[in-house]
Amino acid sequence: MKTHAAIVALCLTAAGGTAPSGPSVAWADGGFRCESGYLVDLGDLGYEVQTKCGEPDSVTQRTEKRTVRHKVRRWVNGVVEDVTEERQIEVPFEEWVYDMGPHRLIRVLRFEDDRLIRVTTGRRGLRAR
Repeated sequence: MKTHAAIVALCLTAAGGTAPSGPSVAWADGGFRCESGYLVDLGDLGYEVQTKCGEPDSVTQRTEKRTVRHKVRRWVNGVVEDVTEERQIEVPFEEWVYDMGPHRLIRVLRFEDDRLIRVTTGRRGLRAR
């Protein structure tokens, strides 16, 4: 399974940027300010982000496998046992890249179920604005 840094690097490379290495990628505290001046915040819908920021420079759709655990109660030979069951699920997500030019940092926005769940800050943008 790819790490988040590898996914971000792949997204940035696909967008025509250079792939960041470890320390140059940072997590934003929440959202970020679009070129339009609007604030984008965690929990915003994809439609809201696109209305505030315009079309992203790149959109990547992926899935990742996650292990989910839940407790169940079973009867074994007349005795109740509480056990934890695990199963693998696939979670679809999208990553949107906004390259706002060489004077601002690239932003990678991750959406699950059309909700913004994470904003990652990359290197300075490359696109001329």
